[in-house]
This record gives sequence, C-alpha cells and structure tokens, in this order.
Amino acid sequence: MSDYDEFGLFAENAAEAGLPWTGPPRVRRVAIDIGSGRRISGLRWGDGEPELVLLHGGAQNAHTWDTVALALRRPLLALDLPGHGHSDW
Repeated sequence: MSDYDEFGLFAENAAEAGLPWTGPPRVRRVAIDIGSGRRISGLRWGDGEPELVLLHGGAQNAHTWDTVALALRRPLLALDLPGHGHSDW
C-alpha cells in the first residue's frame, strides 16, 4: 500500500490547464464540528480570509476546484459537502 498524497497532483493539474507552475500552493485540510460527532471538511487555499467559498456538485468533493484555485491564486475555501470527500454524513 502506498502513502496517500492528497495534494500530489497540483503540478499536473496546472500543466493540463496551461497554468504557470511556481511550486506547491499554500493549501491545507480544515474541518469544523457540526454536532453529534460529525464534521464538515474542506480545503483552505492561501492566507487570509477566504474571498470565495466553493461548493461541488453531486458525487464530487472539494478537489473538484483544485484547478480553479490554482488559476485564481487567491484565498478560497472549497468544502466537502456532507457525505462527500472527508466530511461525515
């Protein structure tokens, strides 16, 4: 079994979209408790308060927005909706 690198495809995403690659972006996994032992998870891009909150469609997760986040280069929050990605039901 290999190690899971959640952020390992950013350079490939940038290349496929024709975006300049200047190295790994500042992004981290965040989570908040929503009660009853459940959590909502997301990806926090950049420093400072998020300027946009990004929500994915059905059967997707916060990584749906990776290429958009790389292109925008601004503080963002991409959420995993309940039951998707790293979020609980």
